Amino acid sequence: MSTTTRYFKHLAESELGEGIAFMEVIGNAVVRQVEIYGSSYFWCDQSGQSDKRFMLADQPLNFLDLSPEDEITAAEFEEAWNRAKGASLCQ
Repeated sequence: MSTTTRYFKHLAESELGEGIAFMEVIGNAVVRQVEIYGSSYFWCDQSGQSDKRFMLADQPLNFLDLSPEDEITAAEFEEAWNRAKGASLCQ
């Protein structure tokens, strides 16, 4: 089983409209996720989520419609993660 960590950014859609989703994937499993809709940031990981409407993707990476062009750096993911975590502390 692969333990390679990869990061992705792609378009997302929810009841809030169109947004952007960031995912941290270890092996084939999404372990942390951020969704951004306008100025609203939401996070989720294996321990919980900032908003019950936004849950961690439960599909393995090979089932998600992601391409190599969707891959981003760890630093880009961490920036979004830290903003989302900080935003939930302010609520």
